[in-house]
Formats: sequence, C-alpha cells, structure tokens
Amino acid sequence: MTAVSNSRWGLWGIFSIFLGLASWFFGGFLSLIIGLGAVGTGFFGSRMHQKLSQAGMLLGAVPVLFFNLMNIGIVPLPASLESDKSHLVNSINASIRAFDVLKGKKLERKEKRVFLDHCRKALREAKTVNIAKLERQVPGFKSHYEGEFITGMESLIKGYEDSDFGSKFKGGLLLDKWAIWNRKNNRRLSKIKEPDPSLFAFIFGIIR
Repeated sequence: MTAVSNSRWGLWGIFSIFLGLASWFFGGFLSLIIGLGAVGTGFFGSRMHQKLSQAGMLLGAVPVLFFNLMNIGIVPLPASLESDKSHLVNSINASIRAFDVLKGKKLERKEKRVFLDHCRKALREAKTVNIAKLERQVPGFKSHYEGEFITGMESLIKGYEDSDFGSKFKGGLLLDKWAIWNRKNNRRLSKIKEPDPSLFAFIFGIIR
C-alpha cells in the first residue's frame, strides 16, 4: 500500500501565509484583524494537514503581539517614527519642565542651564512638528503654535541668554497666551490622529 502524505497543499494554508505576510505591512487595528485572520486560517489548515498553515499562524501571531505591546506602551516607537502629535506633546512637556525649574525665582547658574536646556528641547521638538498638517485637523493651531509657543520660546531663550528683560517679558507673555489657548482647546488637540506603524515600518525604523 502506498503511504499517504501527512501534508498537502490547500487553500487554508495558502490563505494563512498570504494573510500572515500582509499583516506585517499594515498598522493599528487592521494589522490585528489580518493577523488574527492568518492565525485562524492557519489553525484550520493545520487541522487539515495543509502546507504553510503553521508558518502562516506564526507570521500572523507576531503582528498581533506587536499591536498589543504597542497599545499598553511596553514597546516604544523609535525616534524616526515619532508622529507630529508626539513631537507636539514632547514640546509642551519640555516647556512645563522648564517652568517647573523657573517657578518665578531667580535662577542660579546651574538652574539656568537646566532651564535653558528644557527650553531648547521644547523648541527643537516644536520645529519638528508638521504644523500645516495639524492645522487641517485643528483650525487655528498654526497661528497660536507658531506665533505664541515657538516665537515665545525663542524670545524666552534669547532673554535668558542675553539677560534681556524685554525678550524675557515678551516670551513669557506669548507663552501665557499659548497656555490659555492650549487649555481651551485641549480636547481638540487630544483628538489629533496618530498614524499606527506597521511591524515592518517599526523594524525598518529601528535599523535605519
């Protein structure tokens, strides 16, 4: 009697490997759905002893795991994939840390250096933001972020570097105006959409 092979070609296995590969190139919830599809079809394919089924299950399981780790914050984004919203939040947080150092008191040399470092970081992050793109999501953002936050931070840095009271005053005034607008529009800013990187883009971002 001729021995029958325990493994044969079938649609479940082929679909599983196709979906498993595809799940690496999509981000967010879509990668989760496709990855689970690969695991599901791979499971049925394995039950029917179809080739590629187990490979498809493994390929689909990795993006599913990646999605969950990203959602709970265990896996941080590489710097090259940080979004405009991330840079915006980083700039605001750096400015908050700067004013925590300031707190209305006269700065000693060491404190002044720390204060300026936070201010410069806030400015660097702010200049990385695609302002025109965020303006389309939050009308009015451009004039306030450029005219108040960025200009205010530039004036504040100049004021403390050159001991220029006028620049300090101008910078503080502009940043106060930004803070008022930011508080009033915090809900709209929190809804800014962030792109979800695919697993492939994440790996490429790390090695780039």
